[in-house]
Amino acid sequence: MSAYATFASNEIDASTENEIEEFHAITRLIVFAKESAALLDAHQTVYCLDLALEQITTELRHRADNSSDIAAYLKDAISRQ
Repeated sequence: MSAYATFASNEIDASTENEIEEFHAITRLIVFAKESAALLDAHQTVYCLDLALEQITTELRHRADNSSDIAAYLKDAISRQ
């Protein structure tokens, strides 16, 4: 039983880490697109990309509030920076 719990915990940690990495990748893409749009004076596009970045922040906070695994992962990641 103990081995199963450890295995399940490792799966959750790996899953959480993968989700966080995917959100980081999406964030990098949006930031790049926003910077490019700003250079083109595409103000409406910049605004929409700002909204997308805010939504990613909201989503991560919501997931952290609903999952102690993500909250712990985020705290560890912040402390490493």
